[in-house]
Amino acid sequence: MQHRRHLNLLTALPAEAKPLIKCFVLQRHQPVDAIPLYKAEGIHLAVSGPGLKSIAPAVSYLQQMSPEASQPVWINLGICGHGSLAIGELLLADQVLTSDGMQWKLQSPQTVVEHHGPLSCVSSPQAVYQPQMAYDMESSGFLASLTPTTPLHRVHILKVVSDNPEHGIESINAKRVNKLITDQISLIREFIERVAVDG
Repeated sequence: MQHRRHLNLLTALPAEAKPLIKCFVLQRHQPVDAIPLYKAEGIHLAVSGPGLKSIAPAVSYLQQMSPEASQPVWINLGICGHGSLAIGELLLADQVLTSDGMQWKLQSPQTVVEHHGPLSCVSSPQAVYQPQMAYDMESSGFLASLTPTTPLHRVHILKVVSDNPEHGIESINAKRVNKLITDQISLIREFIERVAVDG
């Protein structure tokens, strides 16, 4: 079996995390902390809560819990809106933008993920979508918290499209989010295992 790096996974919502918990047979870390943490050998998953303010504490917590000198691979996984892609498509962000001009360029490794593209981090769910643009509410906080100490080749943002111009945010609920992630879990797992080895 190939050696693989430690993995730190971060989701905003419990419904995004549940398929990962099941897939990787993760166990809730005890004692129960304010930030839910699930673990298996070589993998930690934290559930931050939605929005930018929730991300930095979750990243800091995962950093504290990571094995010393492990140089982990970081993956932010969740849902996003998109101006062009269909509901349920999997997207690997190749750059993250903010309305105040911040920008991060990410590496897009050759993996099972077909769609690569830009991700705009916004303060509230979008009702207007630009073509070829994805939208989320956590990615810039995720990157801002990591980039002082973590090289970007070990940081990935993977999103499943949950809303678009034809199907707005009003249709999103926990059950739907869980299904969207579950329907792509095989590709998500393959991506995670690939970058953990190559990272």
